[in-house]
Parts: sequence; structure tokens; C-alpha cells
Amino acid sequence: MSTDRSAVVSLSEGEKAIIRRTWTVASKDMAGNGANILLKMFEINPDTKKVFAQFRDIPDNQLRSTPRFRAHVTRVMASISTVVSSLDDQEALLDLFKDIGKKHHPPRVPAEYFDVIAGAILCMLQRCLGTDYTAEVDAAWTKLYGSLSRHAKEGLREAAAMKAP
Repeated sequence: MSTDRSAVVSLSEGEKAIIRRTWTVASKDMAGNGANILLKMFEINPDTKKVFAQFRDIPDNQLRSTPRFRAHVTRVMASISTVVSSLDDQEALLDLFKDIGKKHHPPRVPAEYFDVIAGAILCMLQRCLGTDYTAEVDAAWTKLYGSLSRHAKEGLREAAAMKAP
């Protein structure tokens, strides 16, 4: 399936500015806000925790002090930072989004978990931004993560097809 690289995500300049501005706030605490994302994801859908063999048996209230959990949330936040820094490059975004999907190839991560983490990211942003979390902020991030989720799922399918007999 060929993807039109010019239409990976259609963000206005204003939406890009909102994403960059709000990410600057959220990225000030990479480990803390990354932990908030994953913990919220586990709260929204407890089954998501099962894919993390390195810390799935650790109680949620102890995860923040676990080195492997902290390392993973830092990678999640670094991936988001890379996406935000690539907003003007549709080709790079498509490659990033698909690579995210390929790195989470099944059976490790079911495709629908990308929708769960998108909701968790929005919750983290709400918590982080407080009253600065507006309808415009929500719309811009929802548009970006809708595209990421769609293309990451495509990356999952491509990875599965490459491994199929």
C-alpha cells in the first residue's frame, strides 16, 4: 500500500505552533510526564501493561522508581520530541510513524493500543498544562496522534506481512 507522503498529517501553522508550545512545557519533565503517560495508559486499559515483560509484575505505585520503567518512558518522550521537531517534514513524519508501528510488531502490541496511548498523552497534557489546555490544544494534538496511530498501525501491518510465510 502506497501512502501519499504529502498528506501524512495536515496541520495548519497555528496547530504546529500550539503543539510546539505545549510540548515545550510537557518536555520539561521528560521522566515524570512520560511516567504519567504510561501509568494513565495502564489505568485506561490494564491489559496494556501485560506487554511490558520487564515491569508488568511491578505494582503501578512502584514503577516510577524502577530503572527499566524510567528508561522506557524516557524513550517514549524522546519519540514524541522527535515527532514534534519533524512537524514540517511530512516524509520524516511518515517514516517515524511507521517505524513506531514496526518496533511494536505483534504479538507484542495489539494495534488498538496506539489509540489507548493517544488518550493517555492527551491526559498527560491536560494535567501538565492545566487551564492552558484548551479546545485548540486538544484538537491539534488529537489530529497529530490520529495520524500517528493510523500510520503506526500501517507499520504494524507491514511488519507482519514481511514476517508472514
